Amino acid sequence: MSLTVTRLDSIEQADRNQWNHVVEQADLGSVFHRYGWLRAVERGQPLEPRHLLVEKKGNPIAMSPNFVGSIGSIPVRRLYSIRPGSGGPVAIGNEETALDLILESTARLCDGSVRFHQISNVDSSYVRYHDSFLEHGYSLRITNCDMLLDTSRNWDALLAEMDSSRRRAIRRGHDHDGEIVEEELTRAVLSEMHSNYTDVAERVGGARLTRAFFLELRNFPERIKVFSLHVDGARRGLMMFVLDDERSTLHYLCSGVTEDHFEYNASELIHEHAIKWAIENGYETYNFRGTEPDFRNGLFRFKERFATRAAPCLTWERGYPRAALAALNGGRVAHQWYTSSTPVTPETVRERTTEIKSKVVGQIFS
Repeated sequence: MSLTVTRLDSIEQADRNQWNHVVEQADLGSVFHRYGWLRAVERGQPLEPRHLLVEKKGNPIAMSPNFVGSIGSIPVRRLYSIRPGSGGPVAIGNEETALDLILESTARLCDGSVRFHQISNVDSSYVRYHDSFLEHGYSLRITNCDMLLDTSRNWDALLAEMDSSRRRAIRRGHDHDGEIVEEELTRAVLSEMHSNYTDVAERVGGARLTRAFFLELRNFPERIKVFSLHVDGARRGLMMFVLDDERSTLHYLCSGVTEDHFEYNASELIHEHAIKWAIENGYETYNFRGTEPDFRNGLFRFKERFATRAAPCLTWERGYPRAALAALNGGRVAHQWYTSSTPVTPETVRERTTEIKSKVVGQIFS
């Protein structure tokens, strides 16, 4: 029996129960594949959904969630597998045929200014598709990593392996008469979470999630946790977490611990509580999320001190046409050269930036 593939311009075109059934049964399914997460991304983030659904006799057996987004400031866009989150195609039947059909059909999603497709996943199980991705013209890159903690072990064993600086910080936090609270996902709590998160993002840099996305997560309460530290009757920092029952992982999503909360060691105390919560609720892994794969990076070292291990984020990319990826990689090299150089004047900066952008865009569209 032949398979059919359909393009969905919204997850709401799919049947929620059937979609989630595939996610739950697939070897590679995760919380980020679920209907509720994808709907929150669609409604809350400035991204254009372009999903693929494979059916056999009208029954879904495979899917590939995708979103179109920008690439910096150049007038070229990319098709991302899942963003925010991670993951790629998943299947529960006719796996080889379904995967080939998805990868062949992806070309039809990359039109106009959409010149690339990127599949990123921190789950090493996705390596099972590596050769198939290569056969379809993809290349593998490692651009960052997630820092993982083994929560199949007890808290005392994990604490003993943490760096002494983390143990001291946790002890100092307990000097305050504070309490960790699980917050209800109300509009007020999520708005405060986003406001604090924005302050943190401005301090450390990186991509931004919108307030609308945070508010949409009220519709996905079974997979979202917000823990906060209360001291003297006031919140002294919040953190948001995602429950990945499919992968037995508790993902730390983002921080709402501002500089005003540092004196209470809010980050260490909330992480401690969340790790213990993961252990008590049977999650095998606690994911501190991503950082550059570089031991010299401050964020890498901070997370490493919690006795984590680095897990590479596997990123497969291809260009449409294929030569476009070579142009993009050339632009990345040029950007590295540019950022490692010392600009002489503002005029030099503008000239170099314009030159790099024009060369990359010209090669992509040639």
